[in-house]
Amino acid sequence: MKSYRSRYSHWSYGLFTNGGCFEKTKLNSIREIMSLTLRKDKEMMNAAEKKTTVEAVFLQYDKQGIGELTPIQMQTLHGDMRIGGISFPQVLASMKYICATKNCTPGELFDLLQEMDRRYFLLQGFRWDFSFFDKLQSDAITVEQAKWMMQSVHGRYFSPGRWSNFIKSRAVPTSGIAFAEIEVMLCDIPSKQSLEEEEKEKERILKQKRQRQEEKERQLLLERQRRKQEAEEARKRRQADREKAEHERIQREKEEALPEQMKIDEQKEAEARLKKKEEKEEQERLLRFEEEERRQKEEDESYKDAEIHKEAAERAVKETDDELARLNEQKEGADANRKKQLEDEERRLRGVRRDHHHRRIRYQLKVAIKSRDRYQLEYSVTEFKEAKLSDDDMDLAKATRLLQQMAAKDGLNKAMSKREISDLERAMTFVRKNGFETALSREMLAAQHLLNRLRRLERIRHEILELKQATVAEIRSYQSPPPIVHTVMTATFLLLGHKERETKDWKEVQALVGKTGKESLKRRCLELDASTLQDTIARRAQKLLGKLELDEVRDISAGAATFFVWATAMIEETLSTETSDFEEGEGNNQP
Repeated sequence: MKSYRSRYSHWSYGLFTNGGCFEKTKLNSIREIMSLTLRKDKEMMNAAEKKTTVEAVFLQYDKQGIGELTPIQMQTLHGDMRIGGISFPQVLASMKYICATKNCTPGELFDLLQEMDRRYFLLQGFRWDFSFFDKLQSDAITVEQAKWMMQSVHGRYFSPGRWSNFIKSRAVPTSGIAFAEIEVMLCDIPSKQSLEEEEKEKERILKQKRQRQEEKERQLLLERQRRKQEAEEARKRRQADREKAEHERIQREKEEALPEQMKIDEQKEAEARLKKKEEKEEQERLLRFEEEERRQKEEDESYKDAEIHKEAAERAVKETDDELARLNEQKEGADANRKKQLEDEERRLRGVRRDHHHRRIRYQLKVAIKSRDRYQLEYSVTEFKEAKLSDDDMDLAKATRLLQQMAAKDGLNKAMSKREISDLERAMTFVRKNGFETALSREMLAAQHLLNRLRRLERIRHEILELKQATVAEIRSYQSPPPIVHTVMTATFLLLGHKERETKDWKEVQALVGKTGKESLKRRCLELDASTLQDTIARRAQKLLGKLELDEVRDISAGAATFFVWATAMIEETLSTETSDFEEGEGNNQP
């Protein structure tokens, strides 16, 4: 393909061959002027004649006499000169290249016609080249073919940026390109200056892009610095708030220290008084127990021959029965007098037998009282009542009271096994009301100890229930807790069923303390039953807390002191229950 410059050198041949719209002389004049100019003839034409001819042509189309020709008028003029002329976009491109304004003046007409004629002849070759690529005659070629054609025409002055902008401006960038889309670009004369300007524009765009990127990075840096500064300020505020809260807590503890100490002293005095009272009551119970043992020995002494007398009465009853049997045999063959004598003897023997039988019943009751066997007592009392004997020795009253005492003892033991404060108090009240406190002094002593422990547990449970969440939160807030607090909480969770190794890490303890609902620490402490604890667990917890004192723990943490009291009480309850069960078993094994 020839370049546009080689084609441009032949564009003037055949100029003004279509002169149907002009006067023949004027057309010949214009043809001569343009032919001489384009051929660069050495003989210069008359300038005045050239001017006259051009003005004559101009006036032919400037019918309104405004002194300018519009693009449409120029397209018509050139179409009259050349068959088919050029397209309107080509006219506009020519006028933009030659004219100072949007319209053409007489002085610009000759140069404009030259530019339009240049484009006219170039288009002839470009159309042929385009048809070479348009083998399917679809009046469209591919983007790559159009680009190659543009590069071939413009050579080293081809502008990639301009081509890229053209492709982007199309409705469908990848669709086929028609000749009408690129004909103006093909005929435009590129220059090195335009390429340099384009490069400068690229550099300017890149520079702006870099500046925007730098500005964006600077803004990001400023934003990061701002966030970092805000985070640092927030951290300082939190630190200040913590220090302020700690200072207020210390001040509050100092203010509350005096009344709290007074309360502790009063509590100690109350506990001392209660302990003294319990010791006095225990001494009285021991005295009553000794008195009961002495009385029991005397009673046993008085009933020591009861078994002998009972057996003698039983033998006498048997002998009397034998005598009565013999009398009945003698009555069968006896006469009337003898029979009457035998009947009198029978009545006498029956009276003797009744006396022996009553004596046996009385001694049987004495034996039952001495043996303190419930079933024997119940049988003997029933037999005594059925015989309607007079209670001369007060044995019936003793036996009845002994049965009531046994019932009271059973009720007391049942209440102790249930470990309910209300049931235990009711059973102990029944014992006192019926005067069995001396007889059941051992059982009452054990019941009183159990009642004291249960009341203490109830008081501790109440303290746990009334424990404020802020106090629990105080324990959890320790980042590095005092060893005493850690030890107390380790023992607490050991009793609640956790392995000791689980609480070695304080963070695990914090997690356990922070649980809520059914798994909350307060609820688990309230629901724990000391009877379910294993003695090995209780002894291990006792060993952990063995060297600690309540005052020592309370001075460090009020919350830890509450759990210390709870853990100590649960340990004592578990171990005391074990001891009580052992003693009860030993007591039941005694004869």
